[in-house]
Amino acid sequence: MRMDRGASRPEGVGGIPRLTISVTRSPRWRQGLLFVIVAFVLAVGVAVVLRPRSAALTAAPAPARVASPRPAPEAAPPATSDEGFVALLGQGRRAAHEGALPESAELLKKALELKPTDAEAWNSLGVVLVRQGETARGIDAFSRALRFSPNHAEAHRNLAVALDRQGRPGEAVAHYRAFLRLTTGDHPARDDVSRRLGEVSASKAEERAAARGEPSTSGDRAGVSDPQ
Repeated sequence: MRMDRGASRPEGVGGIPRLTISVTRSPRWRQGLLFVIVAFVLAVGVAVVLRPRSAALTAAPAPARVASPRPAPEAAPPATSDEGFVALLGQGRRAAHEGALPESAELLKKALELKPTDAEAWNSLGVVLVRQGETARGIDAFSRALRFSPNHAEAHRNLAVALDRQGRPGEAVAHYRAFLRLTTGDHPARDDVSRRLGEVSASKAEERAAARGEPSTSGDRAGVSDPQ
């Protein structure tokens, strides 16, 4: 039998196999493995999405501890009026001993502003004023000292000397005698005061001698003591 060259052969004719599409079925274990992988990936994704935020974040560092501020050192308590008075009185006396009389007078006045009834301060101020030539003011200061302390021996002596220098020996006598009454025999000024009292008792004779133009026979008068 002759075959036409131009005619196509039917599939499967003449021993030529039929052309077919090859479909290979995968084994079942591969399908199971694929299912497990997909399930695992989904499980991991769900876990990542649903996990708490605190687990994803690192713990915040604890705040630094602020040290409590140290208490400021307590200021020294202000000096009391008594302490200020004692300091000024001491400074005034030192200035007087050094010959700084104006400075001494100012310091003693400031001391008396703090303690105006202190007899020692008034007596010291009176001595400074007399040394400065301000005898009247010195007499006033000695009188104030005796007002606050009637038995102040040095104030009696100083007032007597200041009155005596002003030509008022009659008034000075009472204070000379008070000084001798209030001091003991070892006081270095007692001899001068006793001598001056003897001179004052003979004042009338001195006045008569002065009237006749005769020189005075009295010795030097007792000086004003240094601040005590």
